[in-house]
Amino acid sequence: MDQAILLQAFETAMVRSCAPVLLRAKPANLFTFRGNFVSDCPDCPEERCRLFDAPAGEDDLFASRRRALLQVVSAFDGMLASEGMRCRVIAWRPFGALVYAYRPSLVARHVSDSSIARDLARLGYPVFCEERCEGEATTVGFCSELSDQGFAEDCMSLCIDHLAIRFCEHAVPHEVGYFLGYPAADVRGFIEHEGRGFLCFGCWKVYGDVRGAQYRFARYKRCTRRARALYEAGASLLDLACEPGSGRAAYMA
Repeated sequence: MDQAILLQAFETAMVRSCAPVLLRAKPANLFTFRGNFVSDCPDCPEERCRLFDAPAGEDDLFASRRRALLQVVSAFDGMLASEGMRCRVIAWRPFGALVYAYRPSLVARHVSDSSIARDLARLGYPVFCEERCEGEATTVGFCSELSDQGFAEDCMSLCIDHLAIRFCEHAVPHEVGYFLGYPAADVRGFIEHEGRGFLCFGCWKVYGDVRGAQYRFARYKRCTRRARALYEAGASLLDLACEPGSGRAAYMA
């Protein structure tokens, strides 16, 4: 695929799949960018979920396609970073690349909840840094240099690196819901009930607060309609991701 066409296709996919993240209503989204990036070979699991570029010297068609997409994703990641948003390929699959688009500050705020952080720590995520005793209670906290802002971006990046490893070990690790901003009760309910017995579903299966979840589902749909309308009217991806009150935001008003 021509690089310009690939750039346009990826930008369109971001608007279609990540509007709530672009408009700051949701911490993150995970979407599939369709394409033939790895061989569909059940005997080669390392090929199906290879995280990074092909080894030096490998120049087959799949490697070339992976390199082209990684260049595009890196370009958008660098552009969006100025607006507090990032994106990266988190896994390769025979049906396409799994792309994680996220706002580090919003994801950090969500996963630094003590109960969620404990769940992640049990799965090997680099979440806990120290324990502090306050009277008779023991609480788990973060390194002092992170305490003011939750996770620093480099700490967030380490957590997402570990999430990518988990995608190599499992088709879809259940804790990814935490990194998408899903309520803890719903993530745990999904794991406990193996995806059955949910109360309702939309962006995720709900086991806890149905009314709150339905409100969020409706809000995300509104974000998608608004982002797509603005994009079709000429707004760029950077325009959509801009900080409210900026010059770009005024352009979209």
